[in-house]
Amino acid sequence: MISQQILTTLDEVLHDKCLTANIPGMALIIAKNGQPIFEKYYGYRDVNKELPVTKDTIFGVASITKSLAAVAVLQLEDAGKLSVEDQMLQWLPELHLPNEQYREKVKIHHLLSHTSGFPGMNIVNCARANSILSDPHGEYLFDSLSLGSNYRKIKTVAELIEIMNETDYALLGPPGSLFNYSNEGYALLQEIIERASGENFITYVQKNIFQPLEMNRSFFLTSDLKSFENVTELYAYRKEADNLSVFNSPAWWDVGDIYSNGSLKTSSSDLMKYLEVFRLNGMVNGNIILSKEGVQKMISIQATMPTGAHYGYGLQVDCLSGIPVFGHGGSIKGVSSHMKVAKEQGITVSVLTNIAEANAEKMATTSLNHILQLPDVTSMEFTEYKLSEEQLKEFSGMYQSDEGQKAEILLYDNHIQLKVQQNLVQMKAYTVDGFMTSGGERIKFIMDDQGKVSGLFKGSRFIPKRN
Repeated sequence: MISQQILTTLDEVLHDKCLTANIPGMALIIAKNGQPIFEKYYGYRDVNKELPVTKDTIFGVASITKSLAAVAVLQLEDAGKLSVEDQMLQWLPELHLPNEQYREKVKIHHLLSHTSGFPGMNIVNCARANSILSDPHGEYLFDSLSLGSNYRKIKTVAELIEIMNETDYALLGPPGSLFNYSNEGYALLQEIIERASGENFITYVQKNIFQPLEMNRSFFLTSDLKSFENVTELYAYRKEADNLSVFNSPAWWDVGDIYSNGSLKTSSSDLMKYLEVFRLNGMVNGNIILSKEGVQKMISIQATMPTGAHYGYGLQVDCLSGIPVFGHGGSIKGVSSHMKVAKEQGITVSVLTNIAEANAEKMATTSLNHILQLPDVTSMEFTEYKLSEEQLKEFSGMYQSDEGQKAEILLYDNHIQLKVQQNLVQMKAYTVDGFMTSGGERIKFIMDDQGKVSGLFKGSRFIPKRN
């Protein structure tokens, strides 16, 4: 039994975090054994009209969508229509890779676990281009991503495959050797799902996930937004000197006909129904959504990132003060989302906000810490690893991926600093190539065969060194 005092304190903490971060609207639900034990609805879905957020308010969830694609793949494996060990080539024979010796080695497993070797690419961004370029705020809000100088607008996975075949890029290494979060990889999974099932992706997910779970406020198409009431407006931050203001930016971005990366729109109440699939080993309300073995594959460690973080299939696999947890987040214009499950404790958490760059994951982690009475550990204690100025110079320089991730490493006073956009963060070494930022984020530098720095790993992405 969770005391009222714990819930009251959590409510105050979350309220302060929303206020400090200037979040327009947030819906947060915590359930134990499927029953809500705490709900926090902060702010508004429409600030101007002062319309409140509710459990049924529809938000975008961005990359939480990837877990749906993983569920679909594993459902098809349950049905004997494919195997995660199948070669990608078996399902996508028209796709060529720059290193043909790896072509037969890439499996569906590698696409699911982001270990195919695909570098950061701008091709999914090309599918997003139409909505970005038609948005009056598109250029301003897209400055952290990339369309490239010679991009071509695309709409379908078939067109994405065509561009991948025409693009001059190098794989990061043999399949399975390096984790790198790949939207293109999950776009390819959509095509595999459609070919294995004989249905388009949206129809398949509606029939096999949404309908049996009674997720009646979940969909993919931006054109369907007008069919629902209680849909959030979208907001964005405007950075002016030291001031962080919020403005309404109503246009939703889509990714053409590519839905498996991040196109899901849903409500907190629907997302909590979805999380029951993982808490209950695949059987919800008498319906077998996924086999117990399929759930286990998704929540087991399938890949380890250079920073030590782990990934399953469409889910991040973590540990919180010794307690296993898993989940996923998402971020794009007007969206910061996160979901977490502490399966052994029967706790599920969903967090949806209507602005990008709000730390929804931190909200979810804070909620779990309070409910489970865990310490709020934001960074690990470590003895700083001493590196010479010559060693530190090797790390300095500009890092940028074709997808648009960008960072600069600066040497200052025998320390290195991380510069992302206009933010400058001090870092301390904990190993010869691993650093911790002052905010507790781990950064790992990746070396090539000659021992030279080839890139850095930040968040869930490898960012190549450019000079």
